[in-house]
Amino acid sequence: MGIAGTLVTMVILSLAPTPAPIVVGLVAYGVYVGDRISDVRYDPQATSERSAFIGRHRRLLSVTSAGAYGLAIALSTLGGPLALAITLVPGATWILYVVDLSERSFVPLKRLKTVFVLNSTLVALAWATAMVFLPIVFADAAITPLAVVLTVYFFADIFVNTEIPNVRDIEDDAQNDVSTFPTVVGVRRTRHLLYMINILSILVVVGAFLGGYLPMLFALILLAGRVLAVLLNSRIGRSDDYRRLELLGEMNYVFVASVLLIAVFG
Repeated sequence: MGIAGTLVTMVILSLAPTPAPIVVGLVAYGVYVGDRISDVRYDPQATSERSAFIGRHRRLLSVTSAGAYGLAIALSTLGGPLALAITLVPGATWILYVVDLSERSFVPLKRLKTVFVLNSTLVALAWATAMVFLPIVFADAAITPLAVVLTVYFFADIFVNTEIPNVRDIEDDAQNDVSTFPTVVGVRRTRHLLYMINILSILVVVGAFLGGYLPMLFALILLAGRVLAVLLNSRIGRSDDYRRLELLGEMNYVFVASVLLIAVFG
């Protein structure tokens, strides 16, 4: 998802080839493996199958997770201090997201992972920032209105994809005091709220096209990605296979990136 999303940015903004997709991919691996390892500590009752896998391979996963992020940081220095700072954003956000700050504070602070809306917002903002602004900084390009459009596009999609697996984990999240759309408003209203977010994303793409910022071909491809997202959205509460919905939602970027690359270079 990270690599494909970064490629989408590079193609649509006509940026020169850089290591940005590799850096984002390494960061994604480092952050998400680290997150799964932390789940074993903070949410031991959640995703027991995943926890068992982590337990069997914890040392290998810990080493490769740290190594991936370390390599990403090393590569990001090729783009200068700002590229390094952006590379650190997902990791810093993850630390704030998952760590129980009350353990190191006299003030009772909840894990941000448990805070309603803020949890998914942090995830979406961190990855949208990385996938849009890292390739821009690497290419030493300017931030344009179209870059802002892509940021909103990615933010909306990642937010939705973050909430889809929360439907699957609704019982575990309720048990661990994690507030998500499904635990707070229920599954049916979650589907409706995510419809609204997807529609807003569609309107942003249409507005960018009508405003002359986005060529028709690129607009149609991005809208095709939103149509796929809406179709997956419609299965919330109507399907028990949330692992597949989650995977297909994340593959949305692979679909969009593949079509873009074929359209431009094919």
